[in-house]
Amino acid sequence: ESNFRVLSIQSHVVYGYVGNKSACFPLQVLGFEVDMINSVQLSNHTGYESIKGQILKADELTELYDGLKTNNLLHCSHLLTGYVGSVSFLTKLSDIIKEMKKNNPDLYVVIDPVMGDNGQMYVPDEVLPVYKNDFMNLANLMTPNQFEAELLTGITIKSKESVFQVLKAFHEKGVETVVLSSVQLESSKNLFLFG
Repeated sequence: ESNFRVLSIQSHVVYGYVGNKSACFPLQVLGFEVDMINSVQLSNHTGYESIKGQILKADELTELYDGLKTNNLLHCSHLLTGYVGSVSFLTKLSDIIKEMKKNNPDLYVVIDPVMGDNGQMYVPDEVLPVYKNDFMNLANLMTPNQFEAELLTGITIKSKESVFQVLKAFHEKGVETVVLSSVQLESSKNLFLFG
């Protein structure tokens, strides 16, 4: 059995590949055991005109987490989060991460603060303060896109210099490593790697 076990807490869609459906297989190919909690169960991702399904709330997350805890099944080396469609679920998730880190200080936490892209929110606006106040100091690695990074730091990315300001702001809030998954600089057609 692998020494690496990931608890992946993010979305599930029936049609398409996002969230847990896209994370599980690549992690398994890399040798990780993957346990999944779905934050939502949707017909398709939110980019479509119509979406049907369920958005889990805090009590449903608590029930699943308590089942894992009761049966001593939380031997994770990594925890990965993605799309969460409910403020109560996200708030409970921060409590769970704090408890898991207390029980395992070596737990590596990867947070993708999925909130939106290109100036448009995918989730309720109330999710933003939860990420800002409860998640920044929990993440070993955070992977926001440009829109999410700007929301979380209050800094508009317009240049290479502002990218560094955003990265510095994340580090000052306790995030060890930041990967900006997308950045569009107004005056550039180049691909940049900052680090």
